[in-house]
Amino acid sequence: MHRTLVALLLLPVASGCPQRPYELDESEISDRYAHKMADETCTSWLRSHKTGFLYCASPAVDVPVDIYNGPVGMVKEPEPTATDLDSLMAHGEGVYSAVCVACHQADGQGTPGAFPPLAGSGEYYGDAQSHARIIVHGLQGEITVQGVAWNGVMPPQGNLSNYDIAAVATYERHSWGNDDGIVLPEDVAAVR
Repeated sequence: MHRTLVALLLLPVASGCPQRPYELDESEISDRYAHKMADETCTSWLRSHKTGFLYCASPAVDVPVDIYNGPVGMVKEPEPTATDLDSLMAHGEGVYSAVCVACHQADGQGTPGAFPPLAGSGEYYGDAQSHARIIVHGLQGEITVQGVAWNGVMPPQGNLSNYDIAAVATYERHSWGNDDGIVLPEDVAAVR
């Protein structure tokens, strides 16, 4: 019995299953893909990599589809329009938490040696359009904020809506002791 087991283990192993030629499978494939080339309404043709057989992968179907370009599983909320200080601050806090807090920190003090503080930095970011321009286009190269040189990179955030940028800039201009006025969506649009 031991010799039989050893003999079985030494037998060559076939690699994969034998393939039947396409000609032998044509009727089976034709039955399976009855809509193959039935008419010219097919919008997506595929060729089988195993058999080379061309078949219709998606017959034309008219189905209305709502397109949403946001993250999967999320429903896009309508763009806010209120431009009073409280509304901009509330929305801006959410944008800041999602986009800015990792670098500039929750207290607006920045990250030492890497990202400058926003608290007390109104002199650097300036008027509404200057502040919006920084957020939309980002920064690269050496800057001086509160007398300290910074040489990092702030990526552009132009993918955010005008309202998002106006709100986050307003949030930054009214948090951590700042009192530097509001930024409106029109200010952002002017610097894009």
